[in-house]
Amino acid sequence: MDSSRRMAANALSNFDISNDKLSLIVDRILKKTNLSSLEKKRGRVIINEVIRRRGILDYIIEKCSKKKIIQIQTKLRNILRIGCYELIFDDFIPDFASIHSAVDLGKELINKKAGSFVNAVMRNIQRKHKNNPKWVDSVTNNNVELAYPKWLIEKWQKQFGKIKTKKLCSSFLNKSSMFIRVDENQLEINDAIKFLYQSGINIKQNEVLNNFLEVIKGQDNIIDNELFKSGAMSIQDPASGAVIELVDPQEGESILDVCAAPGTKSLLMSQKVGLNGKIYASDKNKKRVKKGKDDIKRHKNNNITWSVLDATKDRFPLFKKILIDAPCTGTGVIGRRPDIKWRIKNKDIKSMAILQESILDNISKFLAPGGKIVYSTCSLEPEENMNVVNNFLFKNQGFTILPSNAFLPSSWVNSDGFLMTMPYKTKTDAIFAAVLIKED
Repeated sequence: MDSSRRMAANALSNFDISNDKLSLIVDRILKKTNLSSLEKKRGRVIINEVIRRRGILDYIIEKCSKKKIIQIQTKLRNILRIGCYELIFDDFIPDFASIHSAVDLGKELINKKAGSFVNAVMRNIQRKHKNNPKWVDSVTNNNVELAYPKWLIEKWQKQFGKIKTKKLCSSFLNKSSMFIRVDENQLEINDAIKFLYQSGINIKQNEVLNNFLEVIKGQDNIIDNELFKSGAMSIQDPASGAVIELVDPQEGESILDVCAAPGTKSLLMSQKVGLNGKIYASDKNKKRVKKGKDDIKRHKNNNITWSVLDATKDRFPLFKKILIDAPCTGTGVIGRRPDIKWRIKNKDIKSMAILQESILDNISKFLAPGGKIVYSTCSLEPEENMNVVNNFLFKNQGFTILPSNAFLPSSWVNSDGFLMTMPYKTKTDAIFAAVLIKED
């Protein structure tokens, strides 16, 4: 357990300084350690949950240390965050263990004086929590926005209003559910549910897309399950599946899928178009394309062709259906990747919108008359979504919007007719998509 905490403290401190993707930092650190699979798993849990609640943990630490969090050195700050998380939010760790291990970590990674400071702060947190067990709940419920950067909260409040922003923040404060999608060409849903249950995996069927199953218990068993290894099921969020409902792939069709890696949506489309159809998937990131190619060994759908191509400038054949799964800031998947909220800046949203517009402008040239483009992101930001689409329509009079209501329930579609799932409403990731039709 102490090895997991040590690894977590190093990763969190590195994240504070470098602002790299959290997954890359963790992978780099794990390559230099000899942790068991259980220790790695525990370390990842600590890291993600501390990042998820970071602002709330900092508030508690400030109250109980009488110091501003910025005044506490980086490594010491993260030891306190880990200790505070385990003491207050982790029901599986006894109080004495969370305090003792945090103190030891302070001594080991910094010095004896740091250990004494950690002890004093942790005891203050414990005392305050015991004197008023509802204190932390009131902090979390009344000030959930603390767990997010101030600029992002202010932006969301302008976009959604204060009530919806609070709901959004509360839903992202919980880890997103894992969903699996069953390939109905290979297996009946009921047979899949029965097989999973016998494997110790409890699931709940999605009400909108019935071949998507929420994993309630047994998430760790999915990757090694025979259904996953054979390609009969894959990990995918229902909102991602909803994007493919808009593409509406039919048996025998050929579809262009750009910015496609690692290919979750490509796979679903390949299963829908069947052996006589073809998915032409591409991405400019070679490593991600390799992941897409490697996954073919698992699912064995050989009707996906992968290429390394740049959607902003490369040329493609004409297609009647195109999916642009555009690169984005990812604010819609903060529940799944909590480091996003601390890494992105307002300028990133603007630069991403410029990139997205260049992709849509280029790829639209390869849409056949009467065809459709589905433009999709996993962002909540209108600059990356509605504004990109509206700017494109202003420049391209031969395109119109097809409202998403034709394919999906109204609760998944916003007032402008675009797919826009909200986690507190749909219990999925936040995904945007628009259907653009080209005149004949």
